[in-house]
Amino acid sequence: MIKVLTNLCFCGSLLAFGLGTLGLYRFPDSYTRLHAVGMGDTLGVGLLGLGLMLLSPNWLLRLKLGGILLLFWLINPTMSHLVAKAGLLHGVKPAPGTKVRKG
Repeated sequence: MIKVLTNLCFCGSLLAFGLGTLGLYRFPDSYTRLHAVGMGDTLGVGLLGLGLMLLSPNWLLRLKLGGILLLFWLINPTMSHLVAKAGLLHGVKPAPGTKVRKG
């Protein structure tokens, strides 16, 4: 049963990474591309870490993997937001028709 759940987590991770990569090619501007990659990476690493936690032999390794996942889940969305904000402040224009909230 654990192997089946692990394989499902790994397949979901592959799907999330694949959809994030597809977003790089399909979306019109750098902001939507950044959003696709940020979401795909966060979900992909989460599912990958969950699969590795299911396979790990002891609790110490699971605790370390959980700490890595927690840090990644905090850092990745924050850095994606900061990169998008820096691009907006430096004049990178979004695609036409995109509503931008000032402030």
